[in-house]
Amino acid sequence: MFRRWFFASLFGLAALATATTAWWPGAAPRRNVILLTVESTRFDMVRPEIAPHVFEAAKQALRFQQHRAISAWTAPNAVALLTGLDAYEQGIHAAGDTVPRDRELPLQALSRLGWRVTGLQAFMHIEQFQHLGLLLEPTTAPLPWLAERVLDRQPFFLWYHYLETHLPYAPSPAFEPDWRKLLPPGDAAAVARLRAVNTQPAIPAGSVDFQPSDRAAIVALHEATWHEFDAWFAAFWQFFQASGLAQDTILVLTADHGEEHLERGLVGHASTTHRGQLHEEIVRLPLFVWLPPDMAQPPRDLAYVTDHRGVMPSLMAWLGLDARPPPLLDATPKPWRALTSEAGFAEPDPADVQAFVAARMEGEWKRIERRVAGDVIAAELFHLPSDPGEIRNRLADEPEIAARLAAPMQHDFEARRIDLRKAGEASAGPAPRWRQPASSRALRYADLADGVKLAWSGDPAGRYVLEYEAGEGGALSLKGRLDVEGLEKDFGRIDETYWRNYVLPYGRVRLRIGLAGRADAWSEWIEVRALP
Repeated sequence: MFRRWFFASLFGLAALATATTAWWPGAAPRRNVILLTVESTRFDMVRPEIAPHVFEAAKQALRFQQHRAISAWTAPNAVALLTGLDAYEQGIHAAGDTVPRDRELPLQALSRLGWRVTGLQAFMHIEQFQHLGLLLEPTTAPLPWLAERVLDRQPFFLWYHYLETHLPYAPSPAFEPDWRKLLPPGDAAAVARLRAVNTQPAIPAGSVDFQPSDRAAIVALHEATWHEFDAWFAAFWQFFQASGLAQDTILVLTADHGEEHLERGLVGHASTTHRGQLHEEIVRLPLFVWLPPDMAQPPRDLAYVTDHRGVMPSLMAWLGLDARPPPLLDATPKPWRALTSEAGFAEPDPADVQAFVAARMEGEWKRIERRVAGDVIAAELFHLPSDPGEIRNRLADEPEIAARLAAPMQHDFEARRIDLRKAGEASAGPAPRWRQPASSRALRYADLADGVKLAWSGDPAGRYVLEYEAGEGGALSLKGRLDVEGLEKDFGRIDETYWRNYVLPYGRVRLRIGLAGRADAWSEWIEVRALP
């Protein structure tokens, strides 16, 4: 959150920037882009009583009423927004997967053409966001960075992801509802279940025995996090207007994916439940687009189906870099498709994902399939206009419609991209040794004032693999790998909320560094313990 004293300085910079705009030379305008994504946000959460500031600003926006995600966890959806590739095309199914490298992606093209293409957050270092063309500039707040961009006048593309709406649903005290009043009186077990929602970043299926009576409190906690985002957005919007950015910047506000609130007995999404699904509570999302005033697109509601694949091609068209019409403004009916691994980022064997959920929608009908080892083990068919909650499976009632949707789903699944994770040429030299930290240690947040940086010995031009394992095993555990060039990895600063909600619950992180392509050249494991 931003302090009032800090905004005073930012608005001073904004005023100076606005004053300098008049003499800045240039021909045709080169517009900026801000892509603002909000974690775990369902379409039905974004209502005037929850998000009054967003709704007030949206009076000036294109408002998409039938927008959808293309997967059930963050990475493939973010990659779709940044590339125009869906989960079948990009191949992001688990930790360790990366995008295709055989083509120039849109962010790489923007960078080549002079845009400053930036992400600001430490989590964007994960492997799924490598090779996109995103320059990571570690900081914790977007407004100071934006104030500098207003002054230097270089066109930019900024992606900022608001995380605090993810599990645990832990709004600040000023926004926290009295959720206990929404539970059965005197039910200590219900309070314990809600404590899991309020404190744990993941709640795998079967780890908490939720009851239907828990739902009102769960929804209230989650909506409170969005109400807090709305306050954040109010400050952002004030700066966006006062700085003059609204005159030459395209602003996109959407979510990565939605969230379950016990519709299927679980709370969360694929990476947190480990039982991903593609029902409407997960895939139907808000999307607002604000275009500069001179682009002659009146604010309005748009009721046709769109999805994350259409965002980046539309941005390229609006930037004048693609002669084709923006897909987001094409009302022609088109099929929608989605694919998710069952556990997303938490897949137990990221190199060999076996369980998937696929979905396809054509017109009023939507088919969902669950696959294991390539075979369909369960299928459902829903008529969305009459059954928006997807309760009644019509598969047996409508065999022709079910078969019509099944055929392209089979083709798409067989043609999906799989990241083979080829190691490439093995690196030469001895196994690296840790320099920072030199050994295992315990850390508090105060110890990270200068950010998080890892360093090791070896060839400064060498290629390395950083392996990590977070947690004590069991429900709260993660593991993955990062490709690294050179002798350090700087993750930048992380904010205290991230530390509290997404580091402390895992307790520890084990790390080792090795030479790329070499099974015999690993450092010792070091362990970093997170302390309150």
